[in-house]
Amino acid sequence: MGKGRKALIYLAIATTLLALSILFLLWSISYMERSRIATSLVSALAGFSLLSAALYALRLSAYLYGVEKSEQ
Repeated sequence: MGKGRKALIYLAIATTLLALSILFLLWSISYMERSRIATSLVSALAGFSLLSAALYALRLSAYLYGVEKSEQ
């Protein structure tokens, strides 16, 4: 792959996961307003799990970018 391409792929994946986590957390609030507690908790769990994955992918992207920059 080209220089910096892997880091950009991980950055795109992280951005997508971050958007999905925000969506799930907003759904969780919406479900809680309608007194659907179990659905709200499951949505919150999914949202926080996706947020954790997004932060890990962002960290991996920064690491790959640094490694590729140091190789130049």
